[in-house]
Formats: sequence, structure tokens, C-alpha cells
Amino acid sequence: MKKIQLILTLLLFSNLVQANNLNISAPTYSNETLSFTITWDNSWNINSGPSNHDAVWIFVKRQKCGNINNRWVHQLLSTSTNDHSAKVSGVTSTIVSVIPVEDGMGVFIKRLPDASSSNPPNAVGNVTTQTITLKLGATNPNILPTGNDTQDNFKVIGIEMVYIPQGEFFIGDGRATNSNNFSAGTTNQPLKITNNIQNVTGLGSLTNYTSAPAYGCPVPLPKDFPLGYNGYYMMKYELLQGQFVEYLNTLNYDQQALRLKPTDNTKNPNSAPTVYFANGQGTNVYIPTTTPSSSGIYNTKAATFATGYAWLPMGYMNWQDLAAYLDWSGLRPMTEFEFEKACRGNNGGTANTPIANEYPWGNTSISNPSHSFNNNHTWTANEGTCNYQTNNIIRAGAWATSTSNRSQSGATYYGIMEMGGNVWEQCVGGGSGYDYSGFRTTNGNGVLSDLGLADVTGWPINGGPNSGTIMRGGFFYNNGSTYQIQVSDRTFFAGDNWNNNSDRDAGAGGRGVRSFN
Repeated sequence: MKKIQLILTLLLFSNLVQANNLNISAPTYSNETLSFTITWDNSWNINSGPSNHDAVWIFVKRQKCGNINNRWVHQLLSTSTNDHSAKVSGVTSTIVSVIPVEDGMGVFIKRLPDASSSNPPNAVGNVTTQTITLKLGATNPNILPTGNDTQDNFKVIGIEMVYIPQGEFFIGDGRATNSNNFSAGTTNQPLKITNNIQNVTGLGSLTNYTSAPAYGCPVPLPKDFPLGYNGYYMMKYELLQGQFVEYLNTLNYDQQALRLKPTDNTKNPNSAPTVYFANGQGTNVYIPTTTPSSSGIYNTKAATFATGYAWLPMGYMNWQDLAAYLDWSGLRPMTEFEFEKACRGNNGGTANTPIANEYPWGNTSISNPSHSFNNNHTWTANEGTCNYQTNNIIRAGAWATSTSNRSQSGATYYGIMEMGGNVWEQCVGGGSGYDYSGFRTTNGNGVLSDLGLADVTGWPINGGPNSGTIMRGGFFYNNGSTYQIQVSDRTFFAGDNWNNNSDRDAGAGGRGVRSFN
């Protein structure tokens, strides 16, 4: 077995200006440390306006040499800052810092402020080659105790994130017709989420934040529920096909087979694992993974998946698919309150009254692109550019250029891409009788059940109607229903029939967040 396995390298795309090429080299292992290089473009750390920064969430998967059934496990990292380092070309000078987290599930690598710049010390630009050395933490008990450590395989995986800072913001937008969006009780006014609501009293009864009993949680939401006031990181892009393939390739055969067996009645339910990929033309691509022996019996060797569209958002995900990926990566689902804050922001530190019927890019303009998902197209960025009626998924960050503004690139206040259109965002929330008040900021633990499912206490188990999940932000074929793309629209407050766990729709995707615990 080769000593170190090649790491995932994806082309991802920037939320601020243009293509944001995240590259992570193959790691080298020595004395319980891993060293690798990282680069990405168009990074930022600013202390004005949104006052936030981007970062890369780094986590490690480990496979013992000689293990069976593709058993990759989550490798914990040291929780001490002094155990990790960042250098440039072998010297100590660096423009990034390594930030460990308390549960050891990974680290954040973020750009440092530029102390030489004018006040405030903002930093914007490419992150050139940085050499990162991480100290491994306690040995995960799920790692098989066979083989020599120096012969283990490692995957170092990176996900681009954006920091959403602590602060007040509004839920609801004060639209004249107050049907299913958040509001200050039965009025049509937006409701401000404050420190007192988040950290002292909680949001309380649904009559405090909706206009009708069906539109909220039947049990009062406590202060421990993620209402969005406290800071958190959010994935810059929707989950991409290349990232989902990397996840699939660390599952064992049983998990692959149980999670991906076809639901189409025309297909043999006992066949090899199959995954659905939207290829931009509204069709499904079925990728067979193993073949039967001469006796007709399938083997149990884990499959290897691939996609030709690593830069396209992942569709065909039910709730269990998304939750499993987030648990596996040490992230968690976002709530619909966090969705609204990430879109709307606080407009420079003060929770200004939102614009009625606004889209995630901060105004009421919306325009559809003229091209499909093809990466080679020359894109034209108009005001309110959004992929909502092409019948195609479009690559992440397609309209962000060196000259496009927030509205033209479709970015949120904090610089997150495609929170409207492309694929639906699956969030914790909704209404119609389901109690989701027990959801907390608990992040994923990196370990899935034998069924390939998330196993975090308090996360919704199922999707679909009355599940504690809600669809937000619209998808690539909303057509005339552009209101569903608006920040405050809660049309699917009761969940949605076509995204229950027995089905997967092309327009269903999602992304995750991470809290500080």
C-alpha cells in the first residue's frame, strides 16, 4: 500500500471577485504530524462594512494500512494553537493563522489582517503557498489497530467558509402581505433578533415570530436554539459534486449500498450502489460501482465514485444525504434564522430595517442568466443575477468577476454565493406541528452510523412534510415563482413532499455551518 494517498484538489470559485482556486497538496506524515501546502485566491479579512473574513475548514480522514471494507475514520487534531504552524517557503513569516477548535474535529485556516495597511488593517488578495503543519490529536477509537502508522493513508480535506459575525439582525422583511414569512407576531413588521433574545430569553412562542399558528415551532424556541445572533461559519458555496464524491469514497460498501440504492422502481433494489448527479441538463446520471461475479453475487468492496462536474452544486440530495455529509465533515445544518442573517446581514453593525421582498443580494432586482452550467461560457452579470429558470445547475460563483458588485454576482451581505437559486437550501425550521426546539449548535462528530446516517442528537432525522426541516432560497427552475427566492419567503414551512427520504429531487441541495464548541 502506498504511504500517503493523494488529497482532493478542487477548483472552487470566489464569492468576492473571481475564481477562487483552493489547492491542497498531498500531505507528509512524521511523528504524528501532517504537513501540506495550501493556496487560494481572493481571500479577505476586513474590519469595516461586514467586518468578516473567509477561511478554509480543514479536517483529516485516516485509513489504516491493511484495513478491510474501505474504513476511513475521522482523525482528531490537537486543540492547542501552539501545536500547529504556518510558514512560507520554510520561513516563519506567514499571512495565515491556524485556528484549532475545542472538539478537535479540524482547524480553520484564515488570512491575517494586514498590519502594514491603513486603519483599519484590512487584507484582501490571494493566499500564496503556505506550508501548514498540524499536530494530530488523540487516536480515534474507530481506527482499526492494524498496520504500521507510517503506512497509513490520510486525506486532508478543505471546505471554503465565510464568517458570519455576532450581531443583531431582522427576521422577516415587513412585506405588505404577511402570509408565511417571519414577523413581529401577527403584525407585518420584521422582528429584530437581539442578544437578549438569543442568550437570555429565547424567542419563545411561535406567536412572537409568525402571523399564524401553523408557521412556526409548536414548542417555544429557547435561548440555546441557534437563532442567528451568535457568530458562526457558513460554507461559501453549496455542497459541490466533487466534495460529495470525496465523501462517498470514504464510506464502506455497506454504507454506500444503504445510502445510495436506487429508488426508481424500474431498477433492482439489490443492485450495486448508485449515485444521482445533475449534469446540468435536468437528467440523472447513474454511475454503477461494482459488477456481479459469474454467480450473480455482488462483492462487498467499497466503490470508487467520480464526476465530470466537480464544480457544480450537488442536487438530488434528500435531508439524510445532506445531514450525513455535514456530520462526516464536522459541520452542522443551519437553521432558517441563520439563513436569513447570512443573506441580509446587519448592514454595517446596526440592524437596519430590511427591504420588503428583498433577494439575498440586497435588493428587489432579479435577472436570469443566458447560459447553462458549462464552465467555458462567458457570463454576463446583470443586476440581481440568479439562476432560477434555466433548468440547469450552474457552476458555483459563476458571475463573480473582478468588476461585479454584490447584486451582479448574486452574493449575500457577507459574501456567500448562491443563497438564492441554483439548488434549494435545506434548513432546520418550518412549522405545521413538528417540534424542532431541541436542535442545538452541536457540530458533527465525523462518524456515521452503520446505515450511513448522521447520528447527532437533536438533528432532524427525516426530511419532507412535518419533519423540522424547511426549503429556502429557490432553485434553478422556479420560473414564475421568484418570490420563493426572496430572503424571507417560507413557502415550504411544512417541508416538501418531493424531498422526503424516499425521493431525491434535482433541485434539492444545501450547505452547512459550524459553531464554536
